[in-house]
Amino acid sequence: MSKSGQTNRLPKEKQSPEAQATNARQQQKLIREYRSKAEREATIQRYLIISMIILAVVVGVLVGVAFLVDQVITPRQVAATVNNEEITVGEFEREVRLTRALRNYELNSLIAQYQSFGIPDDQITQFLTSQPPYSTWINELQVPDQLGNTVLNTMIEDELVLQRAEELGITVNDADIEAAINEFFGFNPEALINTPTPTPTSTITPTPVVSPTPSPTQPPTATLEFTMTPTVSPVPSSTAEPTLNATEVTERYNTTRSDVFAQIRSSASLSDADIHAYFELQALRTALREQATTDMGETAPFVNARVIVVGTQDEANDIVAALQNGESFAALAQANSMHESSANSGDLGWVPLESFGTNFSAAAQTALEATAVGGITEPILTDAQTYAIFQVRAREDRDLDEQQFESQRDDLFAQYLDELRNSAAVEMFDTWTNNVPEDPPFLVSGLS
Repeated sequence: MSKSGQTNRLPKEKQSPEAQATNARQQQKLIREYRSKAEREATIQRYLIISMIILAVVVGVLVGVAFLVDQVITPRQVAATVNNEEITVGEFEREVRLTRALRNYELNSLIAQYQSFGIPDDQITQFLTSQPPYSTWINELQVPDQLGNTVLNTMIEDELVLQRAEELGITVNDADIEAAINEFFGFNPEALINTPTPTPTSTITPTPVVSPTPSPTQPPTATLEFTMTPTVSPVPSSTAEPTLNATEVTERYNTTRSDVFAQIRSSASLSDADIHAYFELQALRTALREQATTDMGETAPFVNARVIVVGTQDEANDIVAALQNGESFAALAQANSMHESSANSGDLGWVPLESFGTNFSAAAQTALEATAVGGITEPILTDAQTYAIFQVRAREDRDLDEQQFESQRDDLFAQYLDELRNSAAVEMFDTWTNNVPEDPPFLVSGLS
């Protein structure tokens, strides 16, 4: 029996010094391995954090550099110089965005206006895509480089206008700027004063004239004869409202104008100052135009002519040969001409001589001036890359009506601007080519 207080446990076996030393070494090895693994993991984590910080810094630097280039350096680059006056890329970009916004609005307004007259959508599309300046606008809105080139050349003209106006002491005031805005919207306050019960369609929208049914050979675009100018109305309505008085028409116009400008500011990222500056320049152009054309007479050479327009030179040569063989000009025009006058045997009536340069080409005007009465011109390449053959039926000086007079003044002012540019030191650079905004996007009903 065991003594009181004794336990039944056996005494631990005492390890030998060698075994103890071995165990100690193993424990130290495990500790070292644990510490080494932890240190490696900590080092890797530290490197990852450092790498992430470096990457964030690099990205931040790149973003900062890109922002600096895009918002500071590039906008300050020079796109063109006009007599040592600089046009910057930033100014160019703002002008492109404004042009896109204005053209989107004008084209959509035209479409809405024609729809209000009951004109089918396919005929509207055919007209807009074939008739300058609308066809040019549509093309340029879809081809940024072309729009950019047009805008930069317009800005060069604008700078020439500014410089010439300063030389002549020509300035504009708030009333002139207001008149430029009204003209853009096709709004005529004087007509409201002189008309007891004006309506939107009678006072601020021109009326297209629908031509008679075309001949079977007439292209679809010739079914409409539009006599309006590029000026558009604010909001056409399909139903006339004869009860509107002058105040109500003016209020409607002001609302439309405010809404359009708000849309332009939003879609083109522009300020009121940008829009105001645009119309101030339009007013200054008008003032310089008045000064430059003040001595223009109210009579001009007119030509009574007929025309046949075809697509190729071979077709044109065949037409000339047929005419020389005695075939009827009227019959050939009705059967072959692409021009809208084909429905009227190619007859253009009495037209100012200079208008042929605008509507066909400068070569057409020169040929008509040189051709004897009763004579037929050789085929002439037009600005639309078609070929025209004219017959001169009569020629005389005539009084210009208001529309013809203004058109002549436009042509004369264009020549005046060409002369200013030819005598100026103008230089264009490539900096603009990679900086042509494509916003606001081309959004035109039925065409986009």
